[in-house]
Amino acid sequence: MNKKKTSAEAEKKIKVLIYCPSDLILSGILKAMESSPDIEVINIEKSTIESFLESIKALKPDVILFAKSEPLPNIREICKAIRELLKGHPSSQLMLLGNIPSQEEIVSLMNTGVRGYFDLNDPSNQLADAIRIINKGEIWLPRDKMSSIMDRIISVVGRDLKEKTLDQLTPTEFQVLRLIGQGKSNDEIAEAMFISKNTVRSHIKSIYAKLDTHSRLQLALYAINSALF
Repeated sequence: MNKKKTSAEAEKKIKVLIYCPSDLILSGILKAMESSPDIEVINIEKSTIESFLESIKALKPDVILFAKSEPLPNIREICKAIRELLKGHPSSQLMLLGNIPSQEEIVSLMNTGVRGYFDLNDPSNQLADAIRIINKGEIWLPRDKMSSIMDRIISVVGRDLKEKTLDQLTPTEFQVLRLIGQGKSNDEIAEAMFISKNTVRSHIKSIYAKLDTHSRLQLALYAINSALF
């Protein structure tokens, strides 16, 4: 029975929904993923944001790849709308693809639920890895800019967390938070603590409530700021 389950999990593909109005960029995205059998593009939206949002609602993809070649003045509102749609499907993750914006904008977008940003100047062979990382609930940022961006995120978002204390957490929740700060996925936390993934999710939900946080990024930053590892 365990072997069958492992086999089924191994065959499960990451379902990706793409929004990309540019044929040239779309061609590059598809080319970058064609040698990744574990990734399946379930739909491509090229027209309106409205149809894109409808596809998210109908298909519930694992990863949403929103590609933009030019800055969009309403990108925060779009990301917020996507986050609202994903409330009933929290395992879906959103990644933006485009020219990397300022650190402040990245911080702002990640606070709206974005899990990563893939720079158009990054090597195309890294895109599949970025999708896999995002799918696990982890964060993807351009590697050459990761340090400065994370410093900025910590300084901005971390300020909101300084007033909170760890006293409210149970020992198990404390351990879960520490592992989140190390960048561990739910599967890795479950394995490390010898508990089920459902139990991990329950602990994280409780931590969210106790620390008044709303994203895994905030929990990771809280762990970093509190020097839990």
